[in-house]
Amino acid sequence: MKAAIAATRALEASFVEAREVTAGHTGIFARVGLPAGTVFTRFLGPDLPWTEVPEAEIVYVNSFAPFEWTVPLTLARYVNHGCEPNAEIRSDRDLATLRDVAAGTELTIDYEWADARLFARFPEHYFWDPRWSFACRCGSPRCRGRIERYRPR
Repeated sequence: MKAAIAATRALEASFVEAREVTAGHTGIFARVGLPAGTVFTRFLGPDLPWTEVPEAEIVYVNSFAPFEWTVPLTLARYVNHGCEPNAEIRSDRDLATLRDVAAGTELTIDYEWADARLFARFPEHYFWDPRWSFACRCGSPRCRGRIERYRPR
């Protein structure tokens, strides 16, 4: 895992940087223009059962396999939500742009997205922790207003 994290940090250094969005809140921004499909970081870190996820990491975790939660040690931990995201998390843990992204733009994903097939197969895994809920301020004309559940697609 150390080699994969080192390779991801090198990838990140080429494409993105973490910056403060608001006091105490960090986001990921494109250092350079990124064409659609550009992988800019990966969700890498220890995979744990929910009961072992440290309290301080709950807001950063993501799941790539039923009943396992990845605590990211890469900049992936700072990707914020957008109701009209410009990036996505792929099943292989890559974060990639959905469309061309200009330098200086914050990269966002949809926090409420869930794979419909996995959601139907493992409904008990797709619980929503109330600590993940928040009033969205993405500014999109399609803003949902409140992020508080998965929306299987």
